[in-house]
Amino acid sequence: MGVMKKIESAAAEGKLFESTVENIKIWANAEFLPEWVDASINELVTQEAWDELNDRFYKNLDFGTAGMRGRTIGRVSSSVEEGNLQAQNGSPLRAAVGTNVLNDFNVIRATIGLFRYVSQYLNKTGHYDLPRFVIAHDVRHFSRHFCELSASTWNQLGGRAIIFIGPRSTPQLSYSVRHYKAHCGAVITASHNPSNHNGFKVYFGDGAQVVSPHAESIVNWVNQVTLKEVSAYLEINLKGVITLGNEADASYCQLLGETVLDHDVMQKHKVRAVFTPVHGTGATSSVPVLKKLGVEVIEVSEQMVQDGRFPTVKSPNPENTETLEMAIAKANETGGRCGDCHGP
Repeated sequence: MGVMKKIESAAAEGKLFESTVENIKIWANAEFLPEWVDASINELVTQEAWDELNDRFYKNLDFGTAGMRGRTIGRVSSSVEEGNLQAQNGSPLRAAVGTNVLNDFNVIRATIGLFRYVSQYLNKTGHYDLPRFVIAHDVRHFSRHFCELSASTWNQLGGRAIIFIGPRSTPQLSYSVRHYKAHCGAVITASHNPSNHNGFKVYFGDGAQVVSPHAESIVNWVNQVTLKEVSAYLEINLKGVITLGNEADASYCQLLGETVLDHDVMQKHKVRAVFTPVHGTGATSSVPVLKKLGVEVIEVSEQMVQDGRFPTVKSPNPENTETLEMAIAKANETGGRCGDCHGP
């Protein structure tokens, strides 16, 4: 039985939603998509992974007021998505195929919609600048890839994208949007969600997450982007993309140091603090600044390694007590005060 017949049969038996079938057909009939898209769908259909296909295709991933967030790795993955996990340090080769997952297609869709809104906003307000866009990313699966993909898309659309040399925190993104006089920004992160999630959070020229009326307008522009438009930007081209170096970190760290109200207090009391980034981005700026202020930083060494699998915790959310168990144990062992600044 052919793939489409199996899909129709599953739908007739109530195993696939009507919207799922409709979206799968759109993708399966889109000759402009890469071959691995068809291969992934065909494999999942052959496995009769109907629940997985429903999860992935029953709707389009919502782009809300702050951006989009969702699974980037399926509960069931195709072999073309997984690749050689052992050789890839546990990270799949490709993000999950589907309309309701955070993958290349939805990252490009979000970028195109954001670019179009910012462009018309600048024209409307009489600022005919080249749209400038700063993108930061965390350590999650595909975060660097999505960052470069978004930057590539933005530049090909006619804007100027700015990225960091590696993972950086959300506060540094907010600072950088203002410091480099960008018109908007984004962080590729799913915050404290499970490791199989990722997201695309949007910020405006003031460095804050987008709010009304920008938020609703960006949503509308994103929702107008078609799958065929997206396909033109799947190949990454970083020509013209600006990559920030050490000077960007130095500028941000200097600002952090200036926010301290009384430097003498820090020196006088010889503060000792246990620090864990929980495998995230926080140590990049927090540790150097704390040490410069005279704080004795006691690191949770096992969690200082940036790793999107977050291997030492069940969840990377510091609101869950067990996430900070290692930091608390280190504090009890050393007499330091426990602190968390793991960033996205």
